[in-house]
Amino acid sequence: MSRQSETQQTGRSRQRLQATQGLSAQTERLIAHMEGAAALPRKNGELVFSAPWESRAFGMAVALYEQGLYQHWDEFRARLIDEIAMWERRHREREEPWNYYERWLAALERLLVEEGMLSKVEIDLRTAEFASGARDEGHARHAH
Repeated sequence: MSRQSETQQTGRSRQRLQATQGLSAQTERLIAHMEGAAALPRKNGELVFSAPWESRAFGMAVALYEQGLYQHWDEFRARLIDEIAMWERRHREREEPWNYYERWLAALERLLVEEGMLSKVEIDLRTAEFASGARDEGHARHAH
């Protein structure tokens, strides 16, 4: 295979990967370049989620950005860094398990409230609905 063919093949593979992930090239770059405390958990270069809610929280923040509901990724990233710093200050002396996506979700909730997209009450209500199964689409479709 020629070098040009290899390059074209690699480009097509990257485009297919982006299409399946649904991320624009710009968003993919922004996420890939999150460093320091805000760096996403990865294993062998791939994002790591230990529970389905983590990937959903990740997807919500990205989707809201891609839909233009907030204009700058740094609006979210700054809140994430702040949430991580607040967690670290509160947990210096206590041994509590760390979860990156809990901080991610806290940053997303702050963004939603501060930008006027949802109120804290609305977030709490939706959270309770999911926790109780009332918002579980799969359950609603299979109810007898």
